[in-house]
Amino acid sequence: MIKIIITAPKGNMGKLIVRAAAKKPMIEIIGGLASKGRDYIGLDLGVAAGLPNPLGVKVYDDLEEIIKECDMIIDFSTVDCSMKVIDLAIKHNKAFICGTTGFDEEEVKIINAAAKKIPLLKAANTSYVVNVMNKLLSEAAKDLNGMADIAIIDMHSAGKKDAPSGTAKEMASIIEKAAETNDTVSFHSIRAGDIPSSHTVMFGCMGERLEITHHAYNWECYAEGACKAIEYLSSKGPGLYLMEDVVMDK
Repeated sequence: MIKIIITAPKGNMGKLIVRAAAKKPMIEIIGGLASKGRDYIGLDLGVAAGLPNPLGVKVYDDLEEIIKECDMIIDFSTVDCSMKVIDLAIKHNKAFICGTTGFDEEEVKIINAAAKKIPLLKAANTSYVVNVMNKLLSEAAKDLNGMADIAIIDMHSAGKKDAPSGTAKEMASIIEKAAETNDTVSFHSIRAGDIPSSHTVMFGCMGERLEITHHAYNWECYAEGACKAIEYLSSKGPGLYLMEDVVMDK
């Protein structure tokens, strides 16, 4: 059994990961973590996440109370929360999955340094299918190197704070690495309504264009991908891992 703690269990992703992980025979949720002052501190985690039945574990506001009992912390919260959790994960030698986006360069350096001490999986997008799309983007970028103007259109709900999204930035990095070029990739971000996620990468050539698109119809696909990441990371030693590693491991 992989014993996990899930942060922000009432957040868009946190509550879905609670629901998905609770159904996995290899995963045991031992608690949730929320910011101090939340009205659901001390409640059953299942109740807090909106499950029909309680899980028999509660929501804490102090990670130190429970961290020794877990194998791994799953964090899809805020930058500030993630940075605090990383410090404690290092202190207690716990694996860490980080699905938060919006880190600045200094924070990314801290995350990379942490991966030298603990197993750390950083995922801008935990959808398994998005990460299959990334493989396709790499191939297209190689074959169309120097032939196309490349644009990434990313659509998310109105509440998403960072633009372009972490997924869009990751896609651009994959494209630029595969093409081995300094050509820039342009971003076009749309934030509206309750759109779960949509990414289109356009390779605009002379007289024709190629588009590779992923649409998420709901958030469940990210939670299922996060569970795949949990199972993958459970057998790994210190290092920085990505969702593409989870895809390749299939």
